[in-house]
Amino acid sequence: MRAMALVLVTVGVATVPSSGLADDATPITTHLASDWNPSWSPDGSQIAFVSNRGGNVDVWVIPATGGTATQITTDSARDDNPSWSPGGSLIAFDSNRSDNNIVQSHVWVIAAEGGVATQITTLQGFNPAWSPDGGEIAFASSRSGNQAIWVIPATGGSATQITTDPAHDDNPAWSPDGSLIAFDSGFRDIWVVSATGGTPTQITTDPAFEASPAWSPDGSQIVFYSGASGAEAVWVIPATGGSATQITTDPAHDDNPAWSPDGSQIAFVSDRSGNQDIWVIPATTTAVQSESWSGVKEKYKDEE
Repeated sequence: MRAMALVLVTVGVATVPSSGLADDATPITTHLASDWNPSWSPDGSQIAFVSNRGGNVDVWVIPATGGTATQITTDSARDDNPSWSPGGSLIAFDSNRSDNNIVQSHVWVIAAEGGVATQITTLQGFNPAWSPDGGEIAFASSRSGNQAIWVIPATGGSATQITTDPAHDDNPAWSPDGSLIAFDSGFRDIWVVSATGGTPTQITTDPAFEASPAWSPDGSQIVFYSGASGAEAVWVIPATGGSATQITTDPAHDDNPAWSPDGSQIAFVSDRSGNQDIWVIPATTTAVQSESWSGVKEKYKDEE
């Protein structure tokens, strides 16, 4: 979910590419309307996103190389934050269509080509993320009194609270094997917790705004956006923490990153063209000292 960054700079914490204020990003959408919240299809051929181009906030899908976008949701409510199912046949999203109240958004599921949506949560839920095995959906909710990460069966039912800290936890993202969930907390840092709950591990420590984590397909890295260098930019950090690397360097606002299934690209939102569009950039993260996925799992196993 898009938010205003805290523009704070910390020296010596992160690595910035030497290319200056230029990067290799390519626009995927170029509509005059606002587009945001990209989500890759499992085969990498399409990107779901949110747009008000139809006069309402809805979920759309576009080829990952650009082209003609297809509207997926058509309800007059606000439909936001799409997440593809692992099989690619369904898209989860949040909507206030049952309550007509943005505070009471619920998680819904719809066929990837559109149609009739099915409500999954009966209490507040938003920012859904589908588990890699397709069996569960993680989401954020304030149903317990503070905003926490929850998990619910993908077909609906009883939800389980995963985080319990009084802080504001949001934007869950599953690790590739489904054992861990990354999230942002307090609009400040990225954390990782077991998918069954427990004590979270803090991944980022810079005082700047850091949010919207997404795992690399091999599980060794986490992409997020941050204001650490001034304007919001896309960054990558090892999944066990450490030194982060800045990926986008344009002075515009770049946020809401999503890693492609093959690991070669990162989609994100940017206003660098003067309009809010979906862009992609090569995932050039060689400056990040990555561990293997087995090393990442061993790290979190040791901390349980």
